[in-house]
Amino acid sequence: MHRLTLIALGTAIVSIGVFRFYTLFRQMNNPKKVPGPTLLPYIGRIHDLPIKFMWIKLHEWARQYSGPNGFYMIDILGTAILVVTDESVAEELMVRRAKYNSDRPEIRSIVDSKSTHGSMEYLPLMGKNQYWARQRRLTHAYLTEASNAHYHGVMYHEAKRWLVRLIERPDDFQYSLEDMASKVMCQLTWDDPSLSEYCTKSAWGLLTQMSPAGPITNVLTPLWHLPEIINPWKIAERKRHGEQREWWMKRLVETRKKMELGQQRPCFTRQYLERVEKRSSLSGDYEASCVIGMIALVGIFTVAGPLSYWLVSMVHHPMWQSIVQREIDHKCQGQMPTLDDVPNLPILRACIKETMRWRPNVPTGVAHEMEADDVYRDYYLAKGTRILPLDWAFLRNPLKYPDPDNFRPERWLEPGWPTYQEPLTQFPTIKGMSSFGWGQRQCLGQTLTQDELIVACGALSWCFNLKPKKDPVTGCDVPVPADKSNSLLIIKPDPFQMEFEPRSKGRKQEALRLWEESKARDKRERYEFAQRAATMPEK
Repeated sequence: MHRLTLIALGTAIVSIGVFRFYTLFRQMNNPKKVPGPTLLPYIGRIHDLPIKFMWIKLHEWARQYSGPNGFYMIDILGTAILVVTDESVAEELMVRRAKYNSDRPEIRSIVDSKSTHGSMEYLPLMGKNQYWARQRRLTHAYLTEASNAHYHGVMYHEAKRWLVRLIERPDDFQYSLEDMASKVMCQLTWDDPSLSEYCTKSAWGLLTQMSPAGPITNVLTPLWHLPEIINPWKIAERKRHGEQREWWMKRLVETRKKMELGQQRPCFTRQYLERVEKRSSLSGDYEASCVIGMIALVGIFTVAGPLSYWLVSMVHHPMWQSIVQREIDHKCQGQMPTLDDVPNLPILRACIKETMRWRPNVPTGVAHEMEADDVYRDYYLAKGTRILPLDWAFLRNPLKYPDPDNFRPERWLEPGWPTYQEPLTQFPTIKGMSSFGWGQRQCLGQTLTQDELIVACGALSWCFNLKPKKDPVTGCDVPVPADKSNSLLIIKPDPFQMEFEPRSKGRKQEALRLWEESKARDKRERYEFAQRAATMPEK
């Protein structure tokens, strides 16, 4: 009797489990729900969504399930994700309905990523709250003021430094590229380019932590809740988080000390302390150090990725490299181009924009989170659903971008292409590209990014022929992969080799001269500022 009871009980439990599984399966795959791949109860599609090159699989599903809707639904461990594959749908949901669709999902492996509990640290990741609103206003004001007048000299100075580093240590180009972008941001935020090495390390540390391809706790989120003593992910994040927070605050404290001594030149931190501190909506030094620190970090990887892919695109497309060089030589009369030359350099701008289309910096897009239940095209979308604007799909739409898999800058330059715009003194421009986000979450640094890319890519084209490296044994070109990258939220190519061949002896000497001249000017300006500060009466 006891044995029969156990068998009956076991059969009942299995039957209930199978019935529950079947019921959930039917609910999740109801034909009246948003189309998408078949979902399994509890796990959704996590079993076949790869962490590496996730955007490729998402695009493959788009071709199967989006249809005329321009979107489909997946589920990952109970999280509903609406993958948007059509720009008009993204415009509708995240711009025209931005009031209810501009929150951010929580990133489990970052301490209080949404600032739900008042951490106030990561503006791009913040929930739609009071900290986000006031930090966004401050960031917009600082970047707008800088773009109107003041940062061009910083970009020219660092571009000239980079050319010389490429002449002297060409094999170190990937480090010096990121360091150039970091020096620009450290100069703008703290007036100290020597901070660039740690700032770059800090930027990529945060980016890794926030990406699905980073800690496994971003995908298998329950692991984050293990007791800290046996939780290596939480231990590592608390260490990273504490060091970054302390470093940001130290920068603000040191800036204040320099101001008290009359030794601090203009920068974003001085601007806060000098002009805004007493009437700022920010809560104080801690919050200010965070928002200014985030400006610096974001400005590194939004430039480093596209600039790295510029090198790849020019090596793979030497014809376009030559066309850009001829344009610069003709329009700039042999001089290194400046931002004053931009209206006369549409081919340079077209190649930069096509690079960002061909190899988008944020191929998956950055998710929004719905703040309220909604009905869209007769489909019910629950509050908390994540909206993922799949940039890889947008930028490979064959109707808007014919021959989408190939590098075709002429699509921005020649009438007859769907993307052609006039006047060519203004277009093409990267501002407004889908890669910069949508609606209230659109990147605030688009002008800075565009200007820095034009200065850097223009300087490279003026000075160097970019070529594959030769294998010393075979004499053959060492391949430069165009389809190998990391799989972080913001990507860059995997390490590769190439040569930076000065276009002539004269160009090489002129690049060296320009750097010496810029270095001397910078030294003189710092000295003159210090002298003026020393003669000012004490307050």
